[in-house]
Amino acid sequence: MIALFSLALGFAQAQERGDLRLQAGGEFGFGSELFGLNFGGEYLLTDKISAAPNFTVFFPEFGNASNLNLDFRYYLTEGPLQWYGMAGFMNAWSSVNFLGIGNVSNSTQGANLGAGGVLMFGDRIAFNPELKYQAQRGGQAVFRLGLVYFLN
Repeated sequence: MIALFSLALGFAQAQERGDLRLQAGGEFGFGSELFGLNFGGEYLLTDKISAAPNFTVFFPEFGNASNLNLDFRYYLTEGPLQWYGMAGFMNAWSSVNFLGIGNVSNSTQGANLGAGGVLMFGDRIAFNPELKYQAQRGGQAVFRLGLVYFLN
């Protein structure tokens, strides 16, 4: 028990204003049933609030799809398990080549609302699970799991 506590303290790091983090991982939309690769960053505006823009490229059977999110996180905890609530804005794009004649494109916008965590397992590396609801055209739940690298 003491060893586990000591290990957790070794990874403990308080988030501070000005911290910068990079993230890469996978994302799955339950409504669209699409999987994508997600890349993003996070900048802590205060010790508790951050801006976390991210971009996802999806892999539909036909055509192209992508999603841009600008999320804001409010951290509820500090240390090796940093849990947060989040809200933000999203814009999704998709295009399908219709019978070889031409592309049919679509764009939707909506709000994001959810929760997640930054779960440290090294000095500069963490897991980032996140579950959110995207409120656009009927909406959908989205699960994202990424790796985070702490730049400073």
